[in-house]
Formats: sequence, structure tokens, C-alpha cells
Amino acid sequence: MSRRSRVEIVAFLHGLGDGPESWAHQVAALPPGFAGVPLDVLDDGGFGLASAAEDVVRALDRRGVERAHLCGLSLGAMIALQTALGHPDRVASLVLAAGQVRPPRLLMAAQLVVMRLLPERVVASGSASKAQMLAVLRAVADTDFSDALASVGVPTLVLCGSRDRANLPAARTLAAGILGAELRILEGAGHQANAQAPEAFSEALAAFLTTQG
Repeated sequence: MSRRSRVEIVAFLHGLGDGPESWAHQVAALPPGFAGVPLDVLDDGGFGLASAAEDVVRALDRRGVERAHLCGLSLGAMIALQTALGHPDRVASLVLAAGQVRPPRLLMAAQLVVMRLLPERVVASGSASKAQMLAVLRAVADTDFSDALASVGVPTLVLCGSRDRANLPAARTLAAGILGAELRILEGAGHQANAQAPEAFSEALAAFLTTQG
């Protein structure tokens, strides 16, 4: 059986404040032979990147998926990277959009202070509560993938919007640190490039997936 004679799964991991529905365009635009499964990256408990990666694996298990292509945005990109590092046998390829390697410590500390002071109605975003947002920020603030990038052993596409200035340096670091990774800058897009430049994002994703033979 050739690799393209069966449907391959692309698991989509959204960013903080978004939900699985944010991937609607990309799911609909997948090339023949691929099916999209948008996952919810948050649960009702505490948050950690390692536990979130375990949740991804369990979600694949429930669907009977042995290996999946992972496409993540922002927080979702960090979870996708953590999944590839912790469970390399379950990941066929990575698409990391607006991801981080080692988030700026001072900026993260300032965000945590501000978020603790703000009321729930101001902080809560999309399906994420204030408690979830704080838990995510704490986990992200403690993350440092710098020494682990060379361990990634799957084909990787790094995407970033040209206007996402806060994440462009990290995108370049990811692409430089992961062997054979490709970097694509999506012109005119900001942080949420999948929604702000959906056609360009989907085209880059489709082109990458179809080269995985």
C-alpha cells in the first residue's frame, strides 16, 4: 500500500483565545489524501505543555490515528513541538506558526502581573477563562526549547506573518535550529495568520504536506 493510498490526518492546534473552529479554512482547503482534525488544546484542569502533548496523543488514540501531521498556531505550535519531542513516533511532520522558543521572561512576568489584576470579564478570551489564561502564561513563561530543537526529527515548516514582529525572531530561530526546516513568511499577516491570510496559509500548508512522501 502506497503512503498516498490512505487518508492522512492533520491535527490542528489553536492558539490561546481561539478555538478549534479557527481552522475552518485550513481544514476545508487540505489537499486530496488528507483530513483535518481540529483539537481543543485547553481542558478544565491546570495546564502544562507536557500534559497538553499527552492530551494530543490521547486524542489521536481515541481516533485510532497512529501518526499525524501537527499544525499549530502560537500556543498550539508550542504544544505541537512538545508532542514531537516527547512522542516522536506519533508525529509525521510539523507546521509551526507564530511559535516561540524561549519567550521573553520580563514580558511574560509583566503580562502575568497585569492579568492577575484584571477582572474575569476583561481577561477571559474565547473559551478560555482567566484561570486557564494564567495557567497557560505560567507554563509558557517557563518554557525553553533552545537545546531541544536539534532533536526534532520530522519534516518541519515554520510560518510567521510579516507583521507579527514579536514572533519573527523566534520563527527564524525555529527554522535555524530544526534540521531541514523551511521558513515561510506570510506577507501582510499578523499573529493569527491562519485567519488574517487564510488563503496564503492554506496554500503553504498544502504545498508542504504534498511533499511528504
